[in-house]
Amino acid sequence: MTRDQHLAKALRIVASLRKIPPDANPICVIDGAVIAGYHLGNLLLHGAAVLPDDQHANTPSKLPVPPSRLPTAIQPAFAAFTGLEKLRQEYVRSPAACNASHAKRAWQLLEDMMRAVS
Repeated sequence: MTRDQHLAKALRIVASLRKIPPDANPICVIDGAVIAGYHLGNLLLHGAAVLPDDQHANTPSKLPVPPSRLPTAIQPAFAAFTGLEKLRQEYVRSPAACNASHAKRAWQLLEDMMRAVS
């Protein structure tokens, strides 16, 4: 996918997530934020020439290099993406109780990533 395609997908996901109150379905908000983060992260990786358009990293833990070795300009976005991945592991992929505060944290992290691409 190209950078424009990643951005379009991310924006569409974010628009859909905005329709869900954080306390209505926090797991959905966290999972959706990670998926939007996937597209934003790959947009940044393509733009920084870390990965070509035909290669993608699903999550920060699956990057070809540690986030600390990414170009300095995109490290804050990947710190946010790492936070989203952690929320997903803790509250979507485990039996831990999830609530609106976790969904709100996911929104904060996703907004950090969106600022990095604007």
